[in-house]
Amino acid sequence: MSSMTLLTKKLAKLLKFLFAVCLLSASSLVMAQDDALDNAYWSGSDPYLRWPLPPGAEQYGRIDGRQMYDWVVEQAEISRRYRDQGNQFWGRIIGTSSDAESADWLVDRFNEIGLSNVYIQPLDLLPQWLPQSWEVTVSTGAQTRKLESAQPFYASVGTGSDGIELDVVYVGLGSEADFEGKDVRGKAVFAYTMLGLPSMNARRHAGERGAAAVFEVEMLPGNMKFQGYPSGVDVPAFTLGSEDGFAVRDMTVGAGLNPPKVTVKMDVERVPNLQTALVWGSLPGATDETIYIMAHRDGWFDASGDNASGVASMLALAQYYAAIPQAERQRTLIFIGLDGHHNTGEGSTVGGRWLADNREELFDKTALVINAEHPSTVQTQVRARYLREGGEPKDEISWANTYMPQQWYAGGNSRPNLEAIAVNAFREFGVSILLEPNDVPPAGDLGRVYRFTPGVATSEFFHYFHTDMETPETVPWTGLEASTRAYARIIDRVNELELGDLQRPEEQL
Repeated sequence: MSSMTLLTKKLAKLLKFLFAVCLLSASSLVMAQDDALDNAYWSGSDPYLRWPLPPGAEQYGRIDGRQMYDWVVEQAEISRRYRDQGNQFWGRIIGTSSDAESADWLVDRFNEIGLSNVYIQPLDLLPQWLPQSWEVTVSTGAQTRKLESAQPFYASVGTGSDGIELDVVYVGLGSEADFEGKDVRGKAVFAYTMLGLPSMNARRHAGERGAAAVFEVEMLPGNMKFQGYPSGVDVPAFTLGSEDGFAVRDMTVGAGLNPPKVTVKMDVERVPNLQTALVWGSLPGATDETIYIMAHRDGWFDASGDNASGVASMLALAQYYAAIPQAERQRTLIFIGLDGHHNTGEGSTVGGRWLADNREELFDKTALVINAEHPSTVQTQVRARYLREGGEPKDEISWANTYMPQQWYAGGNSRPNLEAIAVNAFREFGVSILLEPNDVPPAGDLGRVYRFTPGVATSEFFHYFHTDMETPETVPWTGLEASTRAYARIIDRVNELELGDLQRPEEQL
């Protein structure tokens, strides 16, 4: 073998090593992605399958998934700036400076695209739950572990400045059988859950039996932070990543009369006098009939799939139709960056409530509402147990070279014409969907207005949903492109129908 060949091979190995190092430093999502992107098949190329434009649909080629991906990254950066200001509870959080920055950012994008009547509509909020800081450690006589993945359930009560120290009780999956014979009163309950299992109501069982704190371990590979909605118990409640959760479980083995102790400190405030906003923009059409495209701006952590991806899709539709002359836009297009819905409970979803309260004025001549709600998420699965490396199970989350199928809703049973338009558009542009539509829209903001507007929504919820690993890398640009092109086709097909073909009295839905 020549010295030149050896040098070339060594250089290739070095470049491959440096490429992997760059990936490791660029993202925390490396436990599965490094295996895929470091593979020789993908090195220096894009792994994702891209659906080709069908004949006669060349105009939709202006909708560019790569540009949409850049908008996802920019929104994630807003979240990270808020985190880096010292906020342990972070993301594009309603009522905070990251919410205001998100609104300003969207106004700038609307203006760059050339929308008309761009403005921010402020909305007053009830006092908002905002945890200021928290720390959770568990200890035995031999060891102490800080539970880095501990994340408070939304609206969880705090502990006061002194914190609490409690005995640990392990209850498995937290069913009634798991609680049988265990005294949890005044103690910290650790229960375990995973995707695909029915709810065992562990938190409710713990609350009814007098537990003083509740921890729910999300059994996904790794140690993700997961933000959950309200726990339903009036004691400090946290989610945990699986590595932390299993470490606590193992500490209980053989503990007998000396169980591990967990120490919890959490400072929570209800902050008054905050505001959020709706962000508006429009493209006048040939008539005063309307089509609305909306997407919520808020989200936990990077919130790249939920819902930077939806905002990016809305922007791409605005950009696409802004390039079409007004006389050729059959209906006026109205774009709304919604405040969102992650501040769950009393006083939440104020933007959606405002839209519903003003429905007669807003939607009297509306032919369609599209809610862009996480329209692209990477296809993931937990690697099968029988695949082993070095004799040990390799159980990380593995990625596919495509995006997930989505739940969908397109007007319901009373609008078969809209369902047919949507299904054909999804098929035409390669949007994977479930075989049957939802009876009502997938969880999201269309749920506020679908009863009195013709609506379309698609979305999916995957392994990284609501976690600190829901970074931009989990949003394939090809899925953004496919979904948004399908939305544009749906708009164009709807514009071929009369308003009466789509609108229904609320009682007939």
